[in-house]
Amino acid sequence: MIRFSICGAASYACGELLRLMVNHPETQVAHLADSFAAGRKIQDEHPALAGFYDQEILPMNDETLDMIVKDSDVVFTAVDAGTVCGIAEKVLAGGKKFIDFGADIRFRDAKVWEKWYHLDHPNYEMTKEAVYCIPEIQRDLAKGKSLISNPGCYPTATTLGLYPVLKEGMVVENTIIVDAKSGYTGAGRRPAPNKLLAEASNSFCAYSLGGTHRHTPEIEQNIAYITGKDLMKPETWQFINFQPHLTPQIRGIEVTIYATLNKDISNDELYELYQKYYKDEYFVHVYPASKPVQTKWTAGTNLCCITPTYDARTKRLLVSSVIDNIGKGAAGQAIQNMNIIFGLDETTGLKIAPMYP
Repeated sequence: MIRFSICGAASYACGELLRLMVNHPETQVAHLADSFAAGRKIQDEHPALAGFYDQEILPMNDETLDMIVKDSDVVFTAVDAGTVCGIAEKVLAGGKKFIDFGADIRFRDAKVWEKWYHLDHPNYEMTKEAVYCIPEIQRDLAKGKSLISNPGCYPTATTLGLYPVLKEGMVVENTIIVDAKSGYTGAGRRPAPNKLLAEASNSFCAYSLGGTHRHTPEIEQNIAYITGKDLMKPETWQFINFQPHLTPQIRGIEVTIYATLNKDISNDELYELYQKYYKDEYFVHVYPASKPVQTKWTAGTNLCCITPTYDARTKRLLVSSVIDNIGKGAAGQAIQNMNIIFGLDETTGLKIAPMYP
């Protein structure tokens, strides 16, 4: 059995990780820790997990971390920006595997992280050693590795939505626009006025206006990787316009991606191209132009559903890509990555039908 522990267990993403792990035949929980919920039972933080788990949440301190390293095979973290590397160093020194949900080790060049997070990065070398892995694109990089950076939610939906046309060299540089919408679990669990029911219900709003969202450079780095650019030279990456929105729903991300193509293509040909790239991918479902995807088709799963289309009049690609933001956008993909690094079938514990309607 693979023994796992979680740092940041009270978060929505880690609650989803625990929910999905109930179905995993090869795992067993070791310890759960959280800075804000220490001393409480995990089912007090995530009531839906009552009857499945009964662990007390431990405080985030050196004693807890020593115990986690000793008793775990893999450690998942969903902690504050700037705090990941210290935990990872201890886990790796103990010979264990490490999967992080945050952005601290997502960028090959740590200076990119510093620019967008306005902090000093504590370990430049760790960002070069970490493997960033969207499995459908980078699984071979992760096999047998111990330090995994789990991708962000918006970048996952966007990158999978663009991968075939980018790989085919069909996208005109610097023309990509990503119009993204997320349910409120994507905003985290800490209270804020804009997340109150009275303010969030029956409302729709943009946030991080003006190209300021921190997932922007992650998407640009992914595009650079797919198109063969040097990940240590961000000045050579093509830029995008990325604008996220909050929608009055709990789960789900939809990204509508626009890009100018350098050649005409019919909707049928585009569908066939995407099918060619994803026909062997269990978690990616491609639909024709006549069937726009919906976030409900992915709820509670590790699925990504994509409808690629082409507007011949404007020579613009229009792709709709949907995921569950705390599923494929966080916990589901983390389990998929765990399966890869432990040599298991990627679908282990993740063959779950969406919650529909």
